[in-house]
Amino acid sequence: MIQKIDGLCFKNMVDYGVRNLNKNCKTINQLNVFPVPDGDTGTNMLTTISKGLVSVDSSLTDLSSVSKKFAKSIVFEARGNSGVIVSQFLKGFSETLGECDEADSALLIAALEKGVICAYSAVANPVEGTMLTVVKDATNAVKKLYNENQSIDDTINLFIQYAKISLDNTPNLLATLKDAGVVDSGGAGIVCLFEGMKKYLDGDNIEISETTQETTLTDYSLFNKDSVFEFGYCTEMLIQLLNSKAFFDYEEFKKQLDELGSSVVTTFDSDKVRVHIHTCTPSDVLSYCQQFGEFLTLKIENMTVQHTDLVKNILCSPEKNDGAFAIVAVAFDRAIQNLFIEMGADAVIYSEDGVSTKDYIDAFKKTDAEEIIVFPNGNDAILSAMQAKNLYKNANIHVINSKDIAECYAALPIIDFESTDIQSVVDGIDETIKNLYVVSFIKRKPENENVEQAFYALHRKEILGIGSVLDETVFETVKKTLETLNKDIVTIFYGESIPEEFIENIVSRIENSGFCVDVYTIPTQTLPSLLTISFE
Repeated sequence: MIQKIDGLCFKNMVDYGVRNLNKNCKTINQLNVFPVPDGDTGTNMLTTISKGLVSVDSSLTDLSSVSKKFAKSIVFEARGNSGVIVSQFLKGFSETLGECDEADSALLIAALEKGVICAYSAVANPVEGTMLTVVKDATNAVKKLYNENQSIDDTINLFIQYAKISLDNTPNLLATLKDAGVVDSGGAGIVCLFEGMKKYLDGDNIEISETTQETTLTDYSLFNKDSVFEFGYCTEMLIQLLNSKAFFDYEEFKKQLDELGSSVVTTFDSDKVRVHIHTCTPSDVLSYCQQFGEFLTLKIENMTVQHTDLVKNILCSPEKNDGAFAIVAVAFDRAIQNLFIEMGADAVIYSEDGVSTKDYIDAFKKTDAEEIIVFPNGNDAILSAMQAKNLYKNANIHVINSKDIAECYAALPIIDFESTDIQSVVDGIDETIKNLYVVSFIKRKPENENVEQAFYALHRKEILGIGSVLDETVFETVKKTLETLNKDIVTIFYGESIPEEFIENIVSRIENSGFCVDVYTIPTQTLPSLLTISFE
């Protein structure tokens, strides 16, 4: 148990918090629906804290120097609504720690209290059910339960425990979250940050990974002359105040900004001011702010474009569904997304990074059906589908236990879309999947150092075969499977990394091997494995 922390320990705690945020950044982004569903909460929090930490000189080790430098740096590195709020929380937190050479639990709790005050004061109109509520509730609980023998570990553990309780309650405080079936994304980020700190104190390792960056290009064609401008502009700036310009009154400044937009978050440090505001007229905001100084940084983004770019990942059938039920499926590939629509699905969710509960609920809403059959098509996507089922009240949801696209591909053709007996349809799908045998081929580093490469044939978690040459491994696995199982159809799914000549050769060998089977090939852009082959 750690009773006190010094500067090096504090720096390592924040570093591990950043590492844990990085691991969970995409999940946090998927929760982001408030104040605008632009999917960047995790990215903004991660960027803000990591850049603030990098600016702390490695030579600094005493708590006072480390904390003061971090407190000052993080304010100027703040990005986005969530980034500015978390920067203010950590600024107040760090400034309090900077008063001493070491910090015990009593000072840590005082730091948390100061952080909460700073975070609330930065927001023009604080909304409960957000990150603010989570840090406030957790801090109040830790303060109430404090005893003088309490270790730093105990304090952090208590903070996490009550932060999670508060996070789970955020949908009850904010209707936007409840409607979307998610908890607050900023609050989830706070939990991840402190869980990372706990891992450092516990001696657990979180490997350093490259900081998550925004690599996807925004599709600006989604906003055209027929679009509706709905969400305004996210406008951010860092202002250097100048003596040659108008007198600056911070309280009056905040009041004026509140009249020019919403989601106003500001910070004021010495002679610099950081502003985050959502407004439909950024020119008015810029004109007002420029009375007091000049911009060091400036960013204006069309939030309607950001939101539209996110929701485009749900592809709907062009034909209106007049049947007794709708089909919602998941695809981790654009080609497969289009294929499932052609095969009769009403809505197909595309996601490279995993499917959130909100993704499912958005797709359910688009079908406008009272009975919905869902194909998650991945182990990681089943849990969020079940959660969406429990949250969505406007339809009866039937979640199929489909673990890959091969199962969905086999099941869609057997569905009677005219049937009104939903349970019979679901039973038929389950039976089809039960009788399907799926093998995936992956490349792994071999245990034998004398072998350059190894290709594994897997059925679920069972290893069916290992070979050093892919085509031989594939053919031998197919051959053994057809000798063992009574199957009539072989379907080969393959990604862009597999040449067409390779597939043609495999198909030819199967067709000429004496087995009475029909062989089909399905090209994809991306696939979790090199090849996936289904037998039915």
